[in-house]
Amino acid sequence: MGVALVLASGAGIVLGTTPASADTKFLSIMLRYHGSKFPNPTDAQNETRPEADRQCVAAFGFRARGVEPSALFGVRNSSGTMDWKQTWNCYSN
Repeated sequence: MGVALVLASGAGIVLGTTPASADTKFLSIMLRYHGSKFPNPTDAQNETRPEADRQCVAAFGFRARGVEPSALFGVRNSSGTMDWKQTWNCYSN
């Protein structure tokens, strides 16, 4: 009986019932908006979420668990306007 329990618990790893360690990928996606005024965070997330989802699935395939918004920031470009980026954390299961 004890041997059967040991074998059954070991089989969980082989069969994939034991959770794998989660991986995280950082994504940074540029907004269409390039201006000096801080963009609306909700609009930025709505605009970039489809691309974040696509990149997360491309990174982890069937293991992709989803994305969470992280930060919204701007970087001044050579023409003097701001390039705004929404960052995301992509997780595997």
